[in-house]
Amino acid sequence: MHTGEPLLKVRFDGTSIGASRIPVAHLLKFLGNMNKAFQRTGRVLKGAGESTKQGRPSQQTMEGIDLDLVLLTEGSPAAVLGFERRQNEAFLPQMDCGMEILKKSIQGLDEIQTMTDDAPLPHGYDSGVLMAWRDAGGLFSQGVERIEVTLNHRSGSLTTVFTKSGLDRIQQRIKGPQMNIRTIEGRLLMADFKEHGTRCRIHPSAGDPILCLFDEEQKDDVLEDMLQYVRIVGEAREDQFTGRIASIKIHDIQRLEECENKAADLLPQGTPISHGFWESPSLDELAQTQKVQPLTNVRVLFGTWPGDDNDGFEAAIDDLRHHEISRGKQS
Repeated sequence: MHTGEPLLKVRFDGTSIGASRIPVAHLLKFLGNMNKAFQRTGRVLKGAGESTKQGRPSQQTMEGIDLDLVLLTEGSPAAVLGFERRQNEAFLPQMDCGMEILKKSIQGLDEIQTMTDDAPLPHGYDSGVLMAWRDAGGLFSQGVERIEVTLNHRSGSLTTVFTKSGLDRIQQRIKGPQMNIRTIEGRLLMADFKEHGTRCRIHPSAGDPILCLFDEEQKDDVLEDMLQYVRIVGEAREDQFTGRIASIKIHDIQRLEECENKAADLLPQGTPISHGFWESPSLDELAQTQKVQPLTNVRVLFGTWPGDDNDGFEAAIDDLRHHEISRGKQS
């Protein structure tokens, strides 16, 4: 490692960045997703089938990539963050899995921004790693124009520049081959993880809700975005008669923080029932949680059901009754 330089440096440039200043929301969003990218890269390097699978990384992996913020300095204008590993003891080069994870993840971020769609993913990468870096790149729509990541390791330094055009390449790679790919924005509701398989619904601001199907490995991402306003990209199955989307197989899901107030009326209302599974709430408690008010005027029920429409139901019942009576007399 170079003397005087932190192990990992991240520099932010853009209109929303000042000298030695960066919005807290920007910082939390980027660091959370960068850490997620490192963890998922570690899972891939360890041979995990899918980096998004449930469960924490191994203790060895966590210790190797556990970082402390040690520096916040200014650029021109820019904000530069410096990080060191929390574990200070020396690692043998051939046994330092943490350094290997950091190196492969940052190197892969550089490669994925320029490689073609048919090229194999960088070593240590899968779709879960791509999604984590994609979410970190969400700052490009919030006044950040350039993110420079530098790793100072034993054999020298490795620098990657993350840009909006690179983010577009990552998003395109996540989408995969264009096979009736659709993009839908709406409120994510009604998840089902067991009874009918992994599925949920997205409720657009206009139009009918759409059934969304996802893999077991995507469960954590769906749970994280439940009740949020999201953008879903996936392969759509259409009704052959109406042409409407019957369902969509999720390829990518992204929370749209700038749309927090959209379709807010779809969010669950009322007070949750506090009873346990085997306890039955009273009718009064059910009415309170569902905001059902006492009936003050019975006339509001007049003309509701069956109403004034004559659908022949009463006549059919009357005919059946007389038919049964006549059969009884004959017997």
